[in-house]
Amino acid sequence: MIELVLLYCLVSDAHHCMERHENVGRELNPMECIMTAQQYGQEWVTGHPQWRLAGWRCERDRPRESPA
Repeated sequence: MIELVLLYCLVSDAHHCMERHENVGRELNPMECIMTAQQYGQEWVTGHPQWRLAGWRCERDRPRESPA
């Protein structure tokens, strides 16, 4: 399974960033992940203008980290 991970940083402080794991609603292949990343990022930024899309990546079969 491939998961879309978007990185957002505050417009006012480029060192304050966060990652969001997007739920696309279906499984993506690598090309779909790359092609939809900017669209999902822009939609989120439109509703959160204090943030900017700083990057994205497509992760394959990454296990969730369990709390320590």
